[in-house]
Amino acid sequence: MVNPCPKFYIWGMPTKKPKVFVVHLGCAKNQVDAENLVGEMLHAGFATCDTAGKADYILVNTCGFIEAAKEESINAILAQAKAKKAKQKLIVSGCLSGRYGEELMKELPEVDYWVGTYKPGELLKKMGIVAPQSCDAENLPRMNLGGFSHHAYLKIAEGCNRRCAYCAIPLIRGKQDSRSIEDIVAEAKDLEAQGVKEITLIAQDTTYFGREKGKKGGTLVELLRALLDNTNIPWIRMLYWYPMFVDDELLDLMAKEPRLVKYVDMPIQHASDKMLKNMKRNYRKKELVDLLHKIRERIPGVTLRSTVLVGFPGETHEDFEELMELLQDVQFDHLGGFVFSPEEGTPVMEMDLPAVDESDARARLEAVTDYQEELAAEYAENMIGKTVKIIIDQVAEESEYHFYGRTEGNSMENDDIVKVIEGDGDVGEFHNALVVDAEPHELVVKLID
Repeated sequence: MVNPCPKFYIWGMPTKKPKVFVVHLGCAKNQVDAENLVGEMLHAGFATCDTAGKADYILVNTCGFIEAAKEESINAILAQAKAKKAKQKLIVSGCLSGRYGEELMKELPEVDYWVGTYKPGELLKKMGIVAPQSCDAENLPRMNLGGFSHHAYLKIAEGCNRRCAYCAIPLIRGKQDSRSIEDIVAEAKDLEAQGVKEITLIAQDTTYFGREKGKKGGTLVELLRALLDNTNIPWIRMLYWYPMFVDDELLDLMAKEPRLVKYVDMPIQHASDKMLKNMKRNYRKKELVDLLHKIRERIPGVTLRSTVLVGFPGETHEDFEELMELLQDVQFDHLGGFVFSPEEGTPVMEMDLPAVDESDARARLEAVTDYQEELAAEYAENMIGKTVKIIIDQVAEESEYHFYGRTEGNSMENDDIVKVIEGDGDVGEFHNALVVDAEPHELVVKLID
């Protein structure tokens, strides 16, 4: 896209482009925030560099979702603060600084600029960069931090209206605020013009898209139809679904449209009615099981991915057995798991529920993981000799393989990979391939077209 906005004027900035080095942590939604932030900086006259030592500015984009993520973010800030040179400036952005910025400012005076989750123009203003009133920050070019020019995440909404008992996202990012369909389509068209072949729509709850605005907001189905009508992007993927707003119209559209990737990521968290109630998930086990089987029936060949949470306060052995029974019934194609992490300000902190011993919780997670690995091994064995469609993600440098890629049933960064041992192609291309060998979480293929 050719941006009509004139360059920002930076008070006292030298003619040489200042360089910024980016350390990104956290989820895809946080990545999009960082991409928008760096996009503003590039438009303002900055350039990126590949090492902190060459940079004039170091940007650490933090995550604050659970305790482990907070620790990782703090360690990243401390590492950059310790290594930074006298004239370098350190910027901290993202969820951790958004939630704990005031406290961190006192503890880390080495940081020069603090910003939270992305707000257009906020960082530039703090840096003394003046933007013309006519410049629409929403339309600035994004910097692709994912490392794959043919793939991009496209955030369709900010925040979340759910108040799941364990989750700090509403505290960090506020209530859901869906973008307009027109803005999303415009960004998708820009990404397509840049060579993007796969977009992944992301929000905390994609199925609730637009609903907080009533009739003016549109729905996920309307958004998908607009993207199909106005772009030719071959693969359109979605993360994440919440069970309550998955309807027949959405399932039928996915089944009908080949450009809508047959992939559903729907975190269920648990299966016991008692646990679902305590987690404030607002659905029951039977509704969940019926929906999961319905998705499989209505969308032939669909890949189901989910996430479960074990060790939530009050979880008994019987509750966990109910979860395992559901996993054995549904047999998710991909499954992630977490041990409960207490987060201040979340509803569970006010509940009078007994804690689960950490060793028990970790044993439960191990049981989930072991079961899923058995399924992955069975799947791998059954795939040998079959033909699959893949997208080539990268050249396999210094390897016996030619390329690495994915099938339709694998999302970027989260799932299994394909290793191409024979055949020619280019990154971003789609190819048919014959599976000649397989291991859990990877297929070895030869291109056959």
